[in-house]
Amino acid sequence: MRLHSILLTNFRQFAGVQQFSLRSDSIKPVTLIFGANGAGKTTLLNAFSWVLYGTLSDDVEQQQRLVTDSVWRETAIGDSVDVSAEVVFDHDGHNYRVQRRARVHKNSDQQPPVAPDVQMWTTKADGSSELVGAPQEMIYTILPRGVSRFFFFNGERIENLVKKGAYSEVRQDIKVLLDLEQVERALVHLPKVDRRLTADIRKHGGDKASEIQKSIDDLNDRKGSLREELKVLESDLNALNEERESVMNLLRQNSEVAPIQQQRDTVTKELEEARHSLEAALSERASLIATRGFLAFTEQLADSTKAIADAMYRKGALPAPLKREFVDQLLEAGECICGTPLEMHTEPWGRVTSWRQRAGLQAVETVWQRLSGQIDPMTSDRRTLRDDLGQSMKRIGDHRDRVDRLEEVKSELDGKLRDSRLENVQALESKRIELDTRRSEKERRIGAVGHDLEQIVKDIEQKTRDRKNAEVTDELAAKARARSDLVQNVRRALEEILEIRTRDMRHRLDEELKSVFRSITHKNYVPTLSDGFELTLHTNVDGVQLPVPKSTGENQILSLSFVAAVSKLAREIRKERRAEGQSADDAGTYPIVMDAAFGSLDHNYQEAVSRALAQMAPQLVVLVSKSQGLGKVATELNPYVSHLGVIETHTCLTSTVEEDIELRGYSHPYIRHAATDFALLKEITS
Repeated sequence: MRLHSILLTNFRQFAGVQQFSLRSDSIKPVTLIFGANGAGKTTLLNAFSWVLYGTLSDDVEQQQRLVTDSVWRETAIGDSVDVSAEVVFDHDGHNYRVQRRARVHKNSDQQPPVAPDVQMWTTKADGSSELVGAPQEMIYTILPRGVSRFFFFNGERIENLVKKGAYSEVRQDIKVLLDLEQVERALVHLPKVDRRLTADIRKHGGDKASEIQKSIDDLNDRKGSLREELKVLESDLNALNEERESVMNLLRQNSEVAPIQQQRDTVTKELEEARHSLEAALSERASLIATRGFLAFTEQLADSTKAIADAMYRKGALPAPLKREFVDQLLEAGECICGTPLEMHTEPWGRVTSWRQRAGLQAVETVWQRLSGQIDPMTSDRRTLRDDLGQSMKRIGDHRDRVDRLEEVKSELDGKLRDSRLENVQALESKRIELDTRRSEKERRIGAVGHDLEQIVKDIEQKTRDRKNAEVTDELAAKARARSDLVQNVRRALEEILEIRTRDMRHRLDEELKSVFRSITHKNYVPTLSDGFELTLHTNVDGVQLPVPKSTGENQILSLSFVAAVSKLAREIRKERRAEGQSADDAGTYPIVMDAAFGSLDHNYQEAVSRALAQMAPQLVVLVSKSQGLGKVATELNPYVSHLGVIETHTCLTSTVEEDIELRGYSHPYIRHAATDFALLKEITS
């Protein structure tokens, strides 16, 4: 999907008809548009979402006021005014034009809610346009609604991607984008197919098979219920985490208890680090015992073994004076080394055979020689084990002492906030305690449901094996059982495929995330994308990985890095599909349109992010203010800019100072006085 242009008609700040070209190429993929605060950058970003999906982002106030205020005021009561937005783009080798339009009738000064119509055209080979039926479904096919969050976003709110409540949604959207949803959809439908097939087993399979099938059906129903419960529990837990964080932020903002809350945050961080260190020390001890613990029980065995060997040496049994393999060769050849024939059951044959019973095996002597070389070092290894265990126990003790001490400090700080004389602080702390209790209950229930699901899966597998062995005389039931077994085999294969592909995609996404993040940040932080698609930051301290509490700026960088990684991986996957002949040349190509890309970043990060932005996607539309976009940002982006624009603000507030903006060596209007408030979207060509 590559954007060609956007056309706005009376859309919020943009009065009249305004158009902006967005075409770009791989050499200059960036469109850079400047606008003052409130000029309409967020409106322009939302215009794309409104055209494609008919929605505006949650941060847009007065969403029903779609028509430009000045145009609405000039419209007479009883008249109507058009509002629309149109985007032209190409995708999979086809050109499309999408228009969402509403004709708003004015009955009062207040704008009523509208139900806009969407239309879509595609350009045919002869250049003519053809109306697309079911345009909204076609749009969802090109770019699903959930996936759009990665390509049309507000940079100041992009850190929402790393919030606890976003992970389940992000995970699902990623699966859609990376072609995993089809496998999941098949897994959803297979149980329905299986249930229809197994109905014949319950009816005609005989008492035993019918009973087993009923048990399988009941277990599958229970599994489905538990999975739904698990989704609800995980969603509830995410919501509780979000609510708890909001409560903590309110405590941090309270001037009277902020120092206590700040101290508690510090202690909580230290406590988490101490617990991680304790877990690492316990794991180290467990590994030490698992791999070398046997040495503690070898002292007596080694001494007795060595004593037996010494006795054998004194007797001359070791090394063996005669090898059994040598005697076997003589008997097989039928001739002694002295030339005497060794015929079976003769006296010479009997004497040589008796030597065979006393001879030693070469393999036994070789093993003994190897073992004897290990006995002496084991004494040293046992001493080393004892020393290492002693050091490990000391570290564990130190970490436990630190955890206990920090828990006492945190408990004391909790008490100060709980017993505060300020009623609002008491209420917030009580709310935090309540949320922590509810979170613990949810976590315990999630663990119990997970355990039950694992057991049910095992029970279903066992019942399926029992069903396979049950006697079935009815031909229809036998066919149903065979087909059900086939469905189960397909399900297991698809589950394995999904697991492998999900693991592979997550690993590739994690590697790309690390690469992009590393190119932006100057701190020794490493991002990680967990199995549940949770974005975290950690740092390495003395070999121990410790979590890093993320600031707003770090959340923004982490989220931008994630978006860049998603965009690149989507293109790589579609490129692989193209090699297999399964997709068009531009499949997997999506633009990124971002407002306030630099948010609260400092100057060093602004420069690094600017440098990385040009490599994020094959097409990039960046909306920035003059304070954010000039200087290092413009210097880094200018070589990649194909289109440069300004949202020219017109205001009726005469107290507002008029401003110009200097771009490419020329001054251009930035803020101007006017009779009414509106904005003009202008392309800078000079």
